Amino acid sequence: MKKVLMSVVATLMLLAMTQATFAGEKKMASKAKKYEVVDVACYTGKGEAGADHKKCAIKCISGGGELALLHGGDLFVPVDKDFKSARNKFKDHAGETVEVKGKVISKGGVNYLQVE
Repeated sequence: MKKVLMSVVATLMLLAMTQATFAGEKKMASKAKKYEVVDVACYTGKGEAGADHKKCAIKCISGGGELALLHGGDLFVPVDKDFKSARNKFKDHAGETVEVKGKVISKGGVNYLQVE
């Protein structure tokens, strides 16, 4: 009886550890959405985005400023399947709305868009 009880306890502990390991990572299914390509400094520092800010976004991003994809008030860092920067896919679309298919992954307060 003790062996059975110990096996049950060990199994429950293993399940609890597995849940804790993946609790901080949230993955969502891949689907196409519209995102605005924004300059991170302008958006986070001044709230600047949209058509009125396009010229500045082009200048900042083409000058090496970091970009992100904006959707519903949330910023997403575009990455490829290996989590390498997908910046080059979007740098020529600064200040524009683009349709992108990918998987959203949120970890540690950061949103990534794993672009297909």
